[in-house]
Amino acid sequence: MTHFRLQFTIAIVFAIVLAATREVEAKVYTAYISDGPDTSIAYWLAKEVGLFKKHGLDMELIFIDGSSRGVQSLIAGDLSFTDAVGTSVINGRLAGGDIAIVSSLVNTLPYYIIGKPAIKSPEDLKGRSAAVHIPGTSADFAMRLALKGVGISYKDIQAVTVGGAPARNAAVITGRVDFTVATDSGKIEGERAGLKVIVDMAKLKIPFQFSCTVTTGKIIRQNPDVVRSMVKAMAEAVHYYKTQKEDAIKIMQKYTRGQNRAALEGTYIAYRELLVEDVYPTLEGLKNTLEIQASFDPKATKAKVDDFVDLRFVDELKKTGFIDSLYNRERVR
Repeated sequence: MTHFRLQFTIAIVFAIVLAATREVEAKVYTAYISDGPDTSIAYWLAKEVGLFKKHGLDMELIFIDGSSRGVQSLIAGDLSFTDAVGTSVINGRLAGGDIAIVSSLVNTLPYYIIGKPAIKSPEDLKGRSAAVHIPGTSADFAMRLALKGVGISYKDIQAVTVGGAPARNAAVITGRVDFTVATDSGKIEGERAGLKVIVDMAKLKIPFQFSCTVTTGKIIRQNPDVVRSMVKAMAEAVHYYKTQKEDAIKIMQKYTRGQNRAALEGTYIAYRELLVEDVYPTLEGLKNTLEIQASFDPKATKAKVDDFVDLRFVDELKKTGFIDSLYNRERVR
């Protein structure tokens, strides 16, 4: 078992024990796990334009830095829902957490490796320093996958754990490290500061559960209407994003404390395509992740994709014509 896997398992076990000893249920909170715009914008929109309220949810939106921490807080009972990357859901579930993905936002890895102009090729990353996120996050997975794709072991770089997207970009721009992994907004910001794209993972369109909404089995069993409303609110937030550009960018500016307009424009264009209309998780992406994890985690070899999802709510959206009504499409019967 890897050092991170052991740490994550211990944290999950502690969270399960803590949740079990609580006599009073926690207040309703939803966490977003990235301070960059990208997929967090769907949660920001649902809060700011009243979509949570529209669907009967009295929801508090909070920031928790990193998917692993969000999942741990969910299991501990501090949250009712959290944004998460599929790898963290898998780790949390395999460690004993009663959690499930109930809807999705992005089903691929929209990442880039960006770095100093002195880096001439992907192979030139070997031996250089990189700003990375905590293990288990989508940014961490993307970095490892990108390096593997160009034949470089993660052990062949000098990984410096920095944290979220803005901090990682700043670390490269100020010269503390040589390269990092970024989504579209970070790529644009980096290019404006003189950095270059070294690896474009977005072009590969690798199926991957990048961003999804997760809740507990307890909430699904005891409050299915709350979950149903949450899934509807997120689906409507995706539609709002795709059709209300100026509002979306204004809300991005608010939550990113005035990030450059050009960078946000680039993010908007990219995620207008990346956000999935039917908010359906990528089962293929979860299967691929399980296969990779099985190489170092025996528990993953016995797991099935169905263990990590509860699709009844997204299936309802399709069957009832909710998604078609949002986009003014004739319902397919």
